[in-house]
Amino acid sequence: MDHFMSRRSTLAAALAAGVAGVAATGLPAAASTADSGRAREHRDPAAADPASAWELPTDRAAQEGDPEADEVIEELVRTDRMAVANQAFHDWTRNDQPVPDAAPPVLYDFLRRNAVLSAEERAAVDRLAHGDSIKLLQGNMEAITVTEAFGGLFAALADPLLAKSVWYAKYDLVMDIGRRFSRTMNTMWDSFGHNSWNPSGNALVTLVKLRLVHAAARHMGLAHGWNTARDGMPISQRLEVEELMYVGAYNLQLAAKYDFRPTRQQIDELLALVRVGGRLLGIQDAYNPRTLDQANQVLADAAANHRAPSDEGTKLAHNMLDWMDRKIFPGAGAVGASMVRMMDAHVADVLDIKPNPALDTPVATLAPYLYRPAYEVQQTFPLLAPIHAQMFKVASQMVAWYAVDFRDYDLQMPTR
Repeated sequence: MDHFMSRRSTLAAALAAGVAGVAATGLPAAASTADSGRAREHRDPAAADPASAWELPTDRAAQEGDPEADEVIEELVRTDRMAVANQAFHDWTRNDQPVPDAAPPVLYDFLRRNAVLSAEERAAVDRLAHGDSIKLLQGNMEAITVTEAFGGLFAALADPLLAKSVWYAKYDLVMDIGRRFSRTMNTMWDSFGHNSWNPSGNALVTLVKLRLVHAAARHMGLAHGWNTARDGMPISQRLEVEELMYVGAYNLQLAAKYDFRPTRQQIDELLALVRVGGRLLGIQDAYNPRTLDQANQVLADAAANHRAPSDEGTKLAHNMLDWMDRKIFPGAGAVGASMVRMMDAHVADVLDIKPNPALDTPVATLAPYLYRPAYEVQQTFPLLAPIHAQMFKVASQMVAWYAVDFRDYDLQMPTR
């Protein structure tokens, strides 16, 4: 523990330097949210100056959950209606689909009020759909998937409270950690797909469901001995923001290490969409980052102050690597471990993922080419085109590992 504490004492400064390099382009702020998605309207206090009202989610945010969603779960548990609610989840899969009439009234009301976008949010979604970012995402979805799978998801486990929140959920997420990872990946695909926010898509539905899944997992943790005096709230506002940033800004940082730098417009469009996702997940407006600088502050704070070894994080990380050995082929977990180390060596150290030079070196040499758009590699290095195509084929197979066996729109809530 002392080893990591000593490293953390200097990590914030190092990250700040990296953040400055990523943010040096002076990116404009993401679009602000004008309302909470409920029937009533309210003014966004940050509309005039988006940076002024934002607050880094720290100690106070660590004590806060999501009262509106938590109330729904408490009512479903109290009235023994969780199984009925799960069936409504199963039947409700499209953005333009009405909430099933069979949903318990408290759930019906919550979903109907929260699965809507404000005019500003709809504009942000439309900018993504018709701008440059969607081309970047769709042309590199395999690479983005691999980055998230071995970057953001493992970095989350390096935060003891995020790892403990997963562990305390106590349903299908501990030993079968592949299922938890697949759900996260599915949520990312549902948010960044070409038609995800259209009426026929499912981004809105998936994110609002996930908000309630988090509330249900929070209920499970509190019911099974979670120590709020010591650890704050399970899946707190701080943890929600941190995890959201691992899906967005953290992957931009990782990509920048390998000279993959989206344009100012692309990053602005992506950040605006991530902010919409944060609101739908129940993140309070005051904590939901509006700019790349704010997003990077969250990541720097997490790495410097909330990253440390834990039994839960280590077990979950190694359960995932063992799952790869069982599910893919013997040795796949070792490749995955090298991918984690390539993404962030400090995360690998915290999770007790040992160095393996025989694999680490070739993985670190070849894998960064996944960040390059296919046409760019083929134009610049025509002799590498076949190798690059093969790498994307492998990455696509990684996507298939999740999609074939674990694809579910249900996002079922725990019932025990």
